[in-house]
Amino acid sequence: MRREDLRDYKNNQIWIEGQIEYINTQMETINQLNSILSDMPKRK
Repeated sequence: MRREDLRDYKNNQIWIEGQIEYINTQMETINQLNSILSDMPKRK
């Protein structure tokens, strides 16, 4: 492996970690919206 390959690998790992954090925050937002919508009264 070249030095550039190792640098790219490290940068990819950092990017993936950031994407995982973003996805987790989006999942939390979706879960909160689902709980709010499910608690709303049903239309008759």
